[in-house]
Amino acid sequence: MSSEQVNLAISVLTLVVLLAAAVAAVVQLRHIRASSESATFSTAFALWYSPEVQRGIRFIQHEFTTKMEDPLFRQELDTASAVDHEDHPELNVLDFFDNVGNYVVFGNVREALILHPAGQLIVNVWESLSPAIAIMRRKRGRQLYISFEYLAARARTWMERYPDGYAPKGFVRLPNPDVWQQADAKSMPTEA
Repeated sequence: MSSEQVNLAISVLTLVVLLAAAVAAVVQLRHIRASSESATFSTAFALWYSPEVQRGIRFIQHEFTTKMEDPLFRQELDTASAVDHEDHPELNVLDFFDNVGNYVVFGNVREALILHPAGQLIVNVWESLSPAIAIMRRKRGRQLYISFEYLAARARTWMERYPDGYAPKGFVRLPNPDVWQQADAKSMPTEA
């Protein structure tokens, strides 16, 4: 074997080793990203069930609309300084979704991981709290809760793309009859 053939064989072997190392590095990076993403998602999931965020959710569902009619409540939001989260528990929910939005914006979590289970909720919360955000932006600027706004915009797009929820191709939905629909319709108060 000539020295040229030996050098060529060594070069080819070196290339194979480098390609194998590159593939191994890519696989390892994917595992690291998945692990990091999983940890971030777990942190967000735990925060969702925190007493502060759950109190904010209950407040939004039962009191927020009425409270927004109170000029003093709105005036407390219209400030350049911090707003008391005890008097405004809706802010705990805003802060939560803004942080989740940051995770998505900066690539810590793939948006599908958030939007698949929570897209409709994100849109609903944005629509409910948008009037409060508008008031707070008067003195704090349009950047306030921008990551939540981004997340809500992406959630709207997600919901338009998957109106019946996301499922892999070929998925066949199971029967899911609403056996209580008639009974509930009879027992629900009629709207005037």
